[in-house]
Amino acid sequence: MDDEHDIISAWIAREIVPHERSVRSWLSRRWHHVVDVEDVVQEAYCRIANLASVDHIENARSYFFRTAHTVVTDLMRRAGIINFNALTQIDWSNVMDGAPLADRVLEASQELERVNRLLSQLPDTYRRAIELRRIEGLSRRETAERLGVSEDALKKHVERGMHQVIKAMAEQDARIDGDERGVVEQKVEVIGKHRPH
Repeated sequence: MDDEHDIISAWIAREIVPHERSVRSWLSRRWHHVVDVEDVVQEAYCRIANLASVDHIENARSYFFRTAHTVVTDLMRRAGIINFNALTQIDWSNVMDGAPLADRVLEASQELERVNRLLSQLPDTYRRAIELRRIEGLSRRETAERLGVSEDALKKHVERGMHQVIKAMAEQDARIDGDERGVVEQKVEVIGKHRPH
């Protein structure tokens, strides 16, 4: 039991506490004249802390807002205020979920797969140079040492590899967009100028 309580306490500290300011602000804007915001926040913490498990919670921020909303609803019901839910539905719709939308997650995943596929088609020296420098975040010196090349050679490997990836992406996009060859070359040139090496 203590282990589960410790897990929940750590989860609250990590996932709930960072959103306390937003919840307080939301409560203050909406109900500062009707309820004690401090009491609502503390009661919301107590309710969350008394859960048997937090495994079912997918979005901690939304859960905290919903718990605070439920606490206010309970207080208002006890005070005898009617039609409370009708008043709060518009306000509740203003609570934003900070997680990215599903279509954006899918799009990012597909783009990552695309880049990984293109990286895998590069010569090993270019691919390793890009992976170590850009993905793993090693310094130019560390990357050059690992690959056994000079820093100037490393810079050329990264530039050439990135150029090949950018060109391949532009060509794929052009096929989708129906662009002509000259337009593809212009896109490659523009994109290449804006990429730090």
